[in-house]
Amino acid sequence: MANSKLLIAGSLVIAGLAAAPMVISSSVDKEIEATKTLLEKNGFKQEIKAKSGYFNSVRTFSLEVVDAAKVRDYLLDGLVDKNAQYKIFAQSMKEIDAKEINVAFNGLMFRGELNHSNLLPSDAKMSLILDRLPHSVQEELANDKDANAMVAPLLSKGVFALDMTFDTRQKLKHLKMRDMKESFRSEGAVVDVDTADHTLALSEDGGVVKGIIGVKKQNIGMTSEAFSLKSHLSDTVYDFNFKDDFNNKGRLDIGKYALDVKDGDEVTHFSIGSFKANSILEEMTKNLQLKADYTVDDVKFSDGYNDMTLQKLGVAVQLGGVATQRIKTLRNHYNALILNSNAPTDEALIADFVGLINDGVVLQVNVAVQGLKGQTPLREVRIDTRIEIPQNSYNDTQSPLALVGLIDIGANVKIHKEDRAMLESLELTVPEDFALGKAEGDFFLYDITMKKGVVSVNGKPIG
Repeated sequence: MANSKLLIAGSLVIAGLAAAPMVISSSVDKEIEATKTLLEKNGFKQEIKAKSGYFNSVRTFSLEVVDAAKVRDYLLDGLVDKNAQYKIFAQSMKEIDAKEINVAFNGLMFRGELNHSNLLPSDAKMSLILDRLPHSVQEELANDKDANAMVAPLLSKGVFALDMTFDTRQKLKHLKMRDMKESFRSEGAVVDVDTADHTLALSEDGGVVKGIIGVKKQNIGMTSEAFSLKSHLSDTVYDFNFKDDFNNKGRLDIGKYALDVKDGDEVTHFSIGSFKANSILEEMTKNLQLKADYTVDDVKFSDGYNDMTLQKLGVAVQLGGVATQRIKTLRNHYNALILNSNAPTDEALIADFVGLINDGVVLQVNVAVQGLKGQTPLREVRIDTRIEIPQNSYNDTQSPLALVGLIDIGANVKIHKEDRAMLESLELTVPEDFALGKAEGDFFLYDITMKKGVVSVNGKPIG
């Protein structure tokens, strides 16, 4: 009897496992049908062309834009729901005439494939391939044999395609643009495109969106009888965290970039060895804190008339003391004014700006230049500047010139002796001002201050 019960239990388990793919597949079908209904209400037409597989299902489908104006409104409404700060942008886009939008985009079609497991919860993979251009573009191509001869093969090859990964909650996890290596003719020119590893990865944790955008290689070239262009971008990564307008950070690293253009006998070259940018904006207690720094190395430019090289440029910015609630109030009032919805009075807007001035602000900017060669060469210069408006009682009845008296500026300038001689030759100021510098090795130091409208250099007022 015990063996019989075990046999029956085992059979039920096996039957359950065998039926699981059917249940999961049916559940996915219901979700697809619900999505289809939603899309049809918002300007799309979706059709499932085929379905195959039991343990793993593969569905092929098409997605067409049939009412681009509805698509626009649907996408913009979703954007505003999650990011209220884009309300003005969304409204301006909605002001574009619906007929104009429909003429431009109706008929745009993609073909796709959805692949997922029916056994265990796992990521789903979807590909989306540009299959047909809008009706208006197709009509133009029908009357332009050269353009059609270029575009048609690219569409038939499925060159413009995206591969996406969705997690078990149907949220986009990873997006990759398919690598492309194509050569085609356009208006008498040969266009070459060679790309690799264009990716986007997204995730969300506690309301914070985290993303990474990457470009391993992006080479674009154009060659004709009298003109050529070559653009090379490599090893570029941008990663970011975004919670809201006042709490976000990002980092951009560009490995190398070069642009070469030849137009007749004129040749232009521009390149950078690397570029790095970091920024962070966050609420600290009741104030906003912004920090950002930028570094570019090995810059070269030449056009036959001017040659310039730069060994290194660094810029660091720090902003503090700005009251978060003041900024939020000002933004809300400005949005209301633009949207003509409960618009604030002129007095309210003036009070917003005066309030920001009263709260004060501190701005720090540091700039360092090394190895600049060209019409205005600089061997090495560093400028560290601090601009501060302390808390004050300024009001709108006072002259705007009264603001000058509120500003305190301090700048430490370190300049190489060769650079000082060059700047003196430009006669930017009188020689006596340069003479105020304090010598330190091969450099001159200048401590520049402005308080209550009076400028001093190394403790000596100048005017």
